[in-house]
Amino acid sequence: MQAKDIMTTNVVSISPAASVRHAVAVMLQNNISGLPVVSDEGRVCGMLTEGDLLLRREIRVSLRSSRVSEVTSELDLERYIRTHGWSVADVMSPDVIVALPDSEVSDIADSLQAHRIKRLPIVENGRLVGIVSRRDILAIILDAPPTTLPREDESIRLAVRTRLRSDLGLTPQRVQVSVKNGEVTLDGHLESDLKRKAVRTLVESLGIGGYRDRLHVITPDGADRADIASG
Repeated sequence: MQAKDIMTTNVVSISPAASVRHAVAVMLQNNISGLPVVSDEGRVCGMLTEGDLLLRREIRVSLRSSRVSEVTSELDLERYIRTHGWSVADVMSPDVIVALPDSEVSDIADSLQAHRIKRLPIVENGRLVGIVSRRDILAIILDAPPTTLPREDESIRLAVRTRLRSDLGLTPQRVQVSVKNGEVTLDGHLESDLKRKAVRTLVESLGIGGYRDRLHVITPDGADRADIASG
């Protein structure tokens, strides 16, 4: 799935020359937490988010002493401009991460997580054509069709064995799968409770009607533990 399949095309944006107050009003009116900043030529030149506005002078009491001292460091000067500036251009984040319409959704999700951002502008030929937010990606979970397994016991057994190998690298020699009347039973030896839990997660994600866990966990001292559980 690609960005163009899920992106919002009716994007609310703001000009870099707009006032901060106007930008805040637009965000509140549209119930959004961030705005792409778009130049008169239609190119994305920044992002303005709630996080950019949390340090504004309007919501913070100045702690500066009555003794006036010159502000000289670049960091302090930049902070002063961001907290006191009148225009969106003064407050926005100019370093914008963007994606293309044919970018894979999985790559966009990785970017959102890695950079701790909530949305990614989608551009084509440098111009804004859409936006993908975390919520757009989360909607894929709801729209994903449920996994369906065949009803025959042998077909279910083969499907579970295949997923154990492909997802967790567990061969039939490690974990034995048997199925009777649609109920799956697993036997074998694993190195940890965490791996055992991962196996159970895999089986449950397949929508198995019944599940008997007879896996043994080998503890660090070499002891063999098997707490039989049914699902």
